Amino acid sequence: MPEKKTRKKKLSFALLLQMLISIAYGAILIHMTVVILDQRTTGWILYMMNYLPQLIIIISSVAFLFILRVRHRTHSIDSTLLPLLFSFIALESTAILPLYAEITGIMILPPNAVLILERFAIFSAAVVFVFSAVQYYGTNASRIKLYLTIAIGAALFLSLAAPINTGTGSLASMKVFTSQYDTYLMIILTVIYLISIFTYIAAVIKDRATHSISRTSAFILLMIGNFLVISNELITAAIAAILYVTGIVMLTVTSKTTF
Repeated sequence: MPEKKTRKKKLSFALLLQMLISIAYGAILIHMTVVILDQRTTGWILYMMNYLPQLIIIISSVAFLFILRVRHRTHSIDSTLLPLLFSFIALESTAILPLYAEITGIMILPPNAVLILERFAIFSAAVVFVFSAVQYYGTNASRIKLYLTIAIGAALFLSLAAPINTGTGSLASMKVFTSQYDTYLMIILTVIYLISIFTYIAAVIKDRATHSISRTSAFILLMIGNFLVISNELITAAIAAILYVTGIVMLTVTSKTTF
């Protein structure tokens, strides 16, 4: 019973955090739109649209956690991993802050801090995806939490240790993966996602139950969507949002029997 209450508190905290982030993100988009229209610099509108799919992703994650919380389905290890995963995905939205500073002149965080936080969120989400797949191989839950803590610590170290290049252009053009070092980080990130995908596929081969296939398909869509949205390019980000929301819907349906 205490463990169940603890998981509910974690779920509620993650839900609250993501609700606040989604509200802040939406407010930032609205404020930028008002400033752009007021200054009649409508050329920024199309650039700003690149970040709209991220809001859709955050809102869909909030909706799923809300459903998970209302149903009180907290007996699975997923009740620990999913709130953590969606919290990191929500933190990836800090990518909009440089553009916000460029358009409004309001700098919420320094450019270096934005890049570090975004790197950390991106890598942490990737490692949580890996552990969400590994848990279905019968690994002890306490060990998963220990290894996950170590992995997230490594993600933080990597985010802090890798050199930062904010570029010489405008804040709006600043991206998380631009320098030569970031190319290596992107390779590492790609490898982590591939490991996650192959681990899920192997899990399905091991257990060919319908709910396992549905759950695996949902997580693969979430992974691909979250990976693609990093580009902050409108078409790619829109495709990412569609894949991600589809994954959320499938995961919601699957949650009736697995969470």
